[in-house]
This record gives sequence, structure tokens and C-alpha cells, in this order.
Amino acid sequence: MDYSTLMLVLVFLFSCLWIIFFRQNQTPKIFKLPPGPLPFPIIGNILAIGENPHQSLSKLSKTYGSLMTIKLGSITTIVISSPDLSKEALQNHDLAFSGRTVPHTLQTHDHHKVSVVFLDPSLQWKTLRRACITKIFSSSQLDSTQNMRLSKLQAMLEYVNECCRKSETLDIGELAFTTVLNSLTSTLFSIDLAGFASDSSREFRGLVWSMMEEGGRPNISDFFPCLRVLDPQSARSRMDKYSGKLLKILDDIVGERMEWIGASKMEKDSDVHKDVLGSLLSQDETQLGRLDIVHLFGDLLVAGTDTTSSTVEWAMAELLRSPEKLEKLRNELQQVIGGEDINIEESHITKLPFLRAVLKETLRLHPPVPLLVPHKV
Repeated sequence: MDYSTLMLVLVFLFSCLWIIFFRQNQTPKIFKLPPGPLPFPIIGNILAIGENPHQSLSKLSKTYGSLMTIKLGSITTIVISSPDLSKEALQNHDLAFSGRTVPHTLQTHDHHKVSVVFLDPSLQWKTLRRACITKIFSSSQLDSTQNMRLSKLQAMLEYVNECCRKSETLDIGELAFTTVLNSLTSTLFSIDLAGFASDSSREFRGLVWSMMEEGGRPNISDFFPCLRVLDPQSARSRMDKYSGKLLKILDDIVGERMEWIGASKMEKDSDVHKDVLGSLLSQDETQLGRLDIVHLFGDLLVAGTDTTSSTVEWAMAELLRSPEKLEKLRNELQQVIGGEDINIEESHITKLPFLRAVLKETLRLHPPVPLLVPHKV
């Protein structure tokens, strides 16, 4: 018996047991649910989702409407597919919809208990959000790190030119990943974690990619929560190994900084306090502990690295398939930025409408995270 057949048999048996022993004494409740495709017994509408769930759900919404019911195994899911309804749920009733369903693979190392992504509204959640807004994403913070981002971009361009002179092949995905990774880590804790074409860059990218792959891959334990204790696909055990490696790297960085601060008793206006880590460790400004900071950095690195690099890679691939679009974009860049002597500034973005259109179309065709993290309600 092969693996897939064994999995189907296990799903069938456990589903039957769950229905017999857990549902027989429950009084059936009648809910007025939105319309949706007729589910199959036990598996529901899983087969209708396919390999590209965002595309499948978009097609189904044309038949059943922008608010529809999908049955994923034993889980009833309501799918919103219109901007107006999304605004109503996520903006006008944001507090009621703020809770998240935590996938089984993302419960490793109790990450969901300290993650700003999965925490329910609470004092800890507000503290983490406030730290993100004031220490990382505020206008003043972004302006203060603009020169650093431009230096990382210039380093990338120099590496590209060097490869061109040597007629060497270039991995666009790895190039973009390394640039984004170093931009983030320099902002967070003043360290470059990788170099172009380095083993450390490939290893870290492989680690992040493995985590995203495990987190995004369909997991039977999420469709049938009664199977979580068995972890039939070993997804959680693999994620436990990957996330453990990432958290260990970040914990060592945070621990080293804390030891340095304790040993040297640095002045508050020292340069080391001007990065995000130094600011978060200032106890008079935040109430975040070491564990909170480590998991927050884990969220930021996983969310900000491979998603960006994969989007750049897809954009380049689509442009190579459309030479006329590539030529139009090249002409726009030359007109705004220049030819030989390239001096890129972030202010150029507002003057590049076709480049912005290319990126938006890339995100439409190849969204790095096609579905939002499910809301609990």
C-alpha cells in the first residue's frame, strides 16, 4: 500500500470514528450559511481547491457569490472575495475578526503564543504592534534607514556588474534574497547575515524557504484537527526543526547584544542603540522580553525575505516572456534614472508608473501568500 492510499484510509477511518463517537450525542445546529459548492462526504470541497487555491476560489466565487461557504474536511470556512465585504469585515468589524486560526505547523516552539501574527488582542499584542509601528515602520524610522537601504542596493548593482564583466551566471532569486535579508538584518540588529553567492546566504534562504513551504503546504491535520496528535504528514516535526534553527540564530544574536550591553554599560546615545534591537532592549521604552524580541524578528525575517525575492524572480521571468514589456520598462528606467551612471533614489519610485504596474501585475499573477492567515471566526 503506497503512502497516498494509506493516508486516504487513515482519513476515512478517523473521520468515521470522530463522527460516531464525538457527534452522535450532539444536537445538530442549523446555521444559515452562505451558498457554496456541494461538499463530498468527509473530505468536503478539498478537491475543488486544487494547486492554486486563490485561482480556484476566484472561479467558484463567480458561481456562488463573493461570500460563500467551503467545507475543508471537518472545517467549515467562509470565503470573502470582494473588496467591499473585506472592508466591512476587516476594517469596520476588525476587533471581532482579529482572532486567527493557527495552523498545526506554526504551533512549534509555542510561536503562536508570542507572535504578533497569531495573538488575540491583548496587552502583549498591543505592545508588539506598537513596537513594530514606532521602531520599524514609522516614517521617521524608514527615513533614517534610507541611506542604508540604498547602500545595499548599490552593493547589489556592483555585484551584478562584476558578474557581467566576468560573464558569470546570476541567480536573480538569490541576489534579491541576499539584498533584502541584509537590508532587514542591518535595520534590526546592524549585521549582514549573508553575502552574494555565499554558502550562508544559500543556507539561510533554504531555511526560510523550507519554513514557508511547510507553513503553506496543505496539512491534513488542519482539515481534521482530531489527527493533530498523530501528525500524519510529519509536517509539524519538520517545521519544529526548521524554526528551531532560525530561532537559535536570532536568540544568539539577541543574547550576545544583551551580554555586551551588560558588560560595557554603554551610553544610551551609542550607535548600537540606534538599531531596532538596541531600541527594544531599552527597558524604559518597551516591556518586551528576550523571547518576544526573538519571535518578533522571526516573523519579520520570514515575512519579508523570501516573499520579496520570489516576487522579483517572477517579475523577471514574466518580463523575459514579454520582450515588448521588458523594452518599455527598460526605456522608462533609462529616462528617469539614466543609462551608464546609475544613481538610484527611493524618490524615483513615484516617477516610474510602468514599473509599479509590472510589480502589481506580478503580485496578481504570482502572490507570494495567496491566502491570508485564516481568521478564527
